[in-house]
Amino acid sequence: MRSIALPSRSPRFLMLVALACLALVTTFARDAAAVGTFKLKSTEATEVSGAWHIYVTIELPKAPLTAHQTMKFNFTKTMAYERALVDGHNEPVLNRQALQNQTPTVESQDVDFADPSGKIFKGTRFDFGLTRTRGYEAGEYKVEVKTADGVSIGSSTNLILKGDNPVVDRRAIAFNAKDSSVKKVDAHDAGAKKDDDNTPAANNNMGEVAPTGTAAPFIPKEGFEKTSEEEIKQRPGGCGCDVPGTTSTSALFWLAPLAAIGALSRLRRRTRA
Repeated sequence: MRSIALPSRSPRFLMLVALACLALVTTFARDAAAVGTFKLKSTEATEVSGAWHIYVTIELPKAPLTAHQTMKFNFTKTMAYERALVDGHNEPVLNRQALQNQTPTVESQDVDFADPSGKIFKGTRFDFGLTRTRGYEAGEYKVEVKTADGVSIGSSTNLILKGDNPVVDRRAIAFNAKDSSVKKVDAHDAGAKKDDDNTPAANNNMGEVAPTGTAAPFIPKEGFEKTSEEEIKQRPGGCGCDVPGTTSTSALFWLAPLAAIGALSRLRRRTRA
């Protein structure tokens, strides 16, 4: 039996086969991770009355068994739009800050794949709103759509929510050096200057501040004045003589007649004798 020699394959042919196999494997891997397609009508949305209206188109590989399917829209913030007041600008300045490892906000929506007649299709158009009360603000987001069991629909896309966020004040505290009423502060530690020995801080070894001026007393002057009830009534001054109507004068007034009667009785006794 004669052996048949197989024709040799060129390196170019082998490279083409390898590329075809790689493309096939990549296609199957992508299909296993994501199915269908997901598109935004516009990658930019303008805020109207505190909300952004989003229009999407979803297409599945085939029509679902039921008309209503629960879809989860994941919004991951990738860029923050901060409006800040900074030094040197009278109007707010827009600062774009890139974000990483942000937790996505999930919006569960009941998507209808049927028309008014009840016929179910594999594709549909759907719209819903994002509000600030749900935590959304102007910025950039990565949008992903997944089914209720976690299967991704299409690939992720970027969305820009346009609007004015609240203003943040980031100005530094500064004084107007040209204003004569503003006192200039020297750039050294607090305390008295070395060449000024007449200041209270320099004269005080303990570093205490000497009091200046007069302060109101702790107890006001009115607190030391006596009231009419607290005043003690004193005897009026005089020559030291008894005043008629007092106790000693009344006693002498009654004893004088008695003494006169006694004297008359002794005189009569002497006369009779």
